[in-house]
Formats: sequence, structure tokens, C-alpha cells
Amino acid sequence: MAVTWSPTRARSAGSTGAVDPAGAAGGLGPVVRVHRRFRPLSWPARVWLHSCGVSVSVAVCLALGEWWPAPVLAAAAVVAVSGYERLRPAPGLRSVRVHEGGLVLVAADGGEEPLPWRAIEATEYSPGGPRGVHEHGRIWPAGAGEPLVLAHLRGLDRLFRELEERLSPGLRAALHETLRTEGSVRFVRGRLTVTVGGLAHRPTHPLAATEAYRWTELRSARASGLGELEIRTHSAGLPLTFPVPNARAAAGFLEDLRTASVG
Repeated sequence: MAVTWSPTRARSAGSTGAVDPAGAAGGLGPVVRVHRRFRPLSWPARVWLHSCGVSVSVAVCLALGEWWPAPVLAAAAVVAVSGYERLRPAPGLRSVRVHEGGLVLVAADGGEEPLPWRAIEATEYSPGGPRGVHEHGRIWPAGAGEPLVLAHLRGLDRLFRELEERLSPGLRAALHETLRTEGSVRFVRGRLTVTVGGLAHRPTHPLAATEAYRWTELRSARASGLGELEIRTHSAGLPLTFPVPNARAAAGFLEDLRTASVG
């Protein structure tokens, strides 16, 4: 019987101890770094300020009779807008502290919520996109029905890279255990099914046939910079990509199976 891999399922398979939800921040050890929250400017405001900066640089160049300062002044205006944006105070979450033993979420009123490493089941990071789509990340605490969404934090990408590095070994072992006990593991609501003999890909189009690949047909599996699982085969020209939480652990899991099959 196939088992749908979820953060809770994977963590329960690999966890070796109970989580203490009432643990104090003092029990997490020294502070490693602090990621502070900022209030981003709206997309129209950013466009307006950048346009003003460009206009000022053009006016200065016309007054001097030289065009070489234009790129320098325009770049300085962009940096100034970005710096102002990050210095603006923001409501809600004040900061996230990284301790040696976990995270501490600091609210605007100074209240703190400790989150030990063992209490985090999975993470997912999105770098954002054009037209005001800001980067954000999601954290699934143990036993929670909904993830915590973190956004507008300085160094958010670094925070989630560290989370992935810390969680990957345990989740990777949990995936192996699930495959051993259940016979298969499903990702992305069954679009990707992993078995001992290989993997099966079910395209999103309802009329498309399911594609099956033996491990010897798999060229590589890796986690992309967009937080996706990227699989390359010898027969397909384009890689198969799947949005998977903790894509690094999933990629390592597939690489373990591929290496074992060819070895």
C-alpha cells in the first residue's frame, strides 16, 4: 500500500524522542544570529521612488554635461530605496533568533515562542518573484495543522538553508524507513511514487499516461534553488520538477536508491 509522504509522517518515522512544547528559550543555548523583520514598500511605491532616482541622475548628468555618472547615481538610488525599506519598523513578528538548539520567534510585544530543532517537521522556501511577490518560507511545527509563514525577514534565504541542512539527515532516514516498512513513498499527492524497483511519474494532464522509470534509467536527482525536486532521466530531455517540502532530503533519498541499484 502506498503511503503519502507528509512532514508529520516522515518525522514520526524518524523521531527518537518526545518534543517538549513548553521548553524555554534559555534551554536552546547561545544565540547564533538574529533575523529581524522589515516592512517592504509596495510595488507602486518602489517604482515611483526608483523613477525619481533615475530622473535625478539624468538631471545631474545634464547639469554636468557628462553621462558617465548616470549608472552610478541610478544604482545608488536603488540601494537607498532598498535600505530605507529594510529600516522601516514592521508590525507583528519582530524577529527570529537562531540558537544552537533551535529557533525563537519574537513577537512585537516581546513575547517569545521557542521552537527546538526536533520540533520542526519540514520547511519550504520560496524566493519570490516579480511585481511585488516577496520571498517567504513555511515551517511545519510538530503536531500543527497549519505551517508558520515567515516573510520580510533579513537573511530569510540563509535561515531556510540552515533549516534544510539541519532537517535533511533525519527526514532522509525517515523516508528510507517508510519505504522499508510500507513498500512505497508518494510525493506531491501521488504524482511521484517511489518504490524499491524505481519510480513512477503521473503527469498533471488527465489523459497523459503514467511514466515508469527503473533506477538504472535515473541520471540524477537534486534540489533546485527554487525549493523543487529536480529529476533527470536518460530518456527524457527535460527534467521532471516537483514542489516538495525539504527537497534536499528527498533528492538525497532518491540518490541513495539510485546509487544502490547501480552499485
